[in-house]
Amino acid sequence: MRMKLAEGQLGDRAGDPDIPTLAAVLDPAELAKELSVVSFPQWQWDASQEIRLRVLRWRKASRCTLEIALSTSSGPQELIGKVYAEDRSDVYRTMEQIRKAGFDSEDEFAIPRPVAFLASMRLLLYEKVSGIQAKDFMLSPKESDRLLAGERCARWLARFHATGPRVGPVVHLSDHLMTLEGYERRLADLGRPFGDKARRLFEQLATTASSLGSIETCAGHGMYGPTQVLLAEGRTVTIDWDGYDVTDPTRDVARFIVALQRLALKYRGSLQALEETADGFLMTYVAAGRADVSRRLHVHRAAICLERAHHDVERQTRGWRERAEAMLDDGLRVLEAA
Repeated sequence: MRMKLAEGQLGDRAGDPDIPTLAAVLDPAELAKELSVVSFPQWQWDASQEIRLRVLRWRKASRCTLEIALSTSSGPQELIGKVYAEDRSDVYRTMEQIRKAGFDSEDEFAIPRPVAFLASMRLLLYEKVSGIQAKDFMLSPKESDRLLAGERCARWLARFHATGPRVGPVVHLSDHLMTLEGYERRLADLGRPFGDKARRLFEQLATTASSLGSIETCAGHGMYGPTQVLLAEGRTVTIDWDGYDVTDPTRDVARFIVALQRLALKYRGSLQALEETADGFLMTYVAAGRADVSRRLHVHRAAICLERAHHDVERQTRGWRERAEAMLDDGLRVLEAA
């Protein structure tokens, strides 16, 4: 049995003490032993054959996402693995429920086929989907590419909100506001410009949200954006199910629009550079969806702007000050324009 790993990645990731099984996942003998208990009859793979690993994403103290390539007698086969800091077997069970609810891997509206959850390694395995990230189409110079991608993302989300299984924690806007209050306090400690703007934004959010009334909750994705959607021939596939919940459908719609704005700011220099794509996404969702989210959208957008500003300040990657302030400014603008 042979194993290959991209140079330099083992030392960086095996040393994360908050993901205690990560080192074992990246150990050839240990990984092969665990994979040998998973049935791959269609691939005729066994532990004597080669494994190749490539680290895709690593969130320190949370999770690490890997590409796992198996050399089999029927040719190379690829899986995606996620190793978690804690037991997330619930993600596997939820993906199975979603798949059975009409989102199988070959359906028009799909998710990746879950393969297994290896409890001893805290490792989720699911199929690697062939497709192009919606993000890539959103950044295309061709307006038709951008609009079509936005429409496909909207139709997938509308279908999921209408028919997806209601599993996971129930999250109301009031719960989100409680979290945001803590974020606002931390931003306030920074002083100008973040503290003043964060305080104003949270106060306006709390006031405006109190008059919204209720809405029927539905299945929620939790992190829905252009990087979570893969577009393939004849099907739209959504990945990254760690944040699934039951919630106001407006939340996922707003999160997608804010993610588009952040893409536009990063790659086009302006939050408004993909505004037509965002408008097309919203119109398609409303036309296909079971609920008109328009009258609640400004509140959820502003809430996510405050959340993302806090995220930028916490991570402090290149350009974080500009992004955080742009988020706070846009949250205030959205509320004032409503």
